[in-house]
Amino acid sequence: RFRAGYLSWNYWVLYATSTAATPDGRMRGTYLSNGLCPVTGVAHKGPTSIARSVAKLGLELVPNGGSLTLSFNPSIIKGEMGKRILSGFLRGFQREGGSALQVNIISPELLRDAQKNPEPYRNLLVRVTGYNAYFTALGKEIQDEIIAREALAAGEK
Repeated sequence: RFRAGYLSWNYWVLYATSTAATPDGRMRGTYLSNGLCPVTGVAHKGPTSIARSVAKLGLELVPNGGSLTLSFNPSIIKGEMGKRILSGFLRGFQREGGSALQVNIISPELLRDAQKNPEPYRNLLVRVTGYNAYFTALGKEIQDEIIAREALAAGEK
């Protein structure tokens, strides 16, 4: 017996090299989507567009659910205005029908430092896809993908 779900766990890394290019702009050999998220580097309209699209999926028909992980740079949520923006985004996602949202708010610089100097960052938790993990305990390939996500959120090319 099976239960449908939009989950890819770590298969988005494992099957990347053996999966041909996909219609969303993902090139052969690059990571697949890590859940309901767009492929890293393919989303061009930002988190609001992503959240609205996911909210329309009707996950009540999918008993095993789905995983939407979004990344925000810490500079975006600084101060009172930043808190209002994030709060409005979260409320809007729920109002549009969204139900499961996981967020990383961390800079790519911090992750790069943790990758190079893991000891001081042993307790650094990140949202991978549908689960949390200690960043320094993850394999380099998954660390690199998470850094790439955070770099895009920070506006790096």
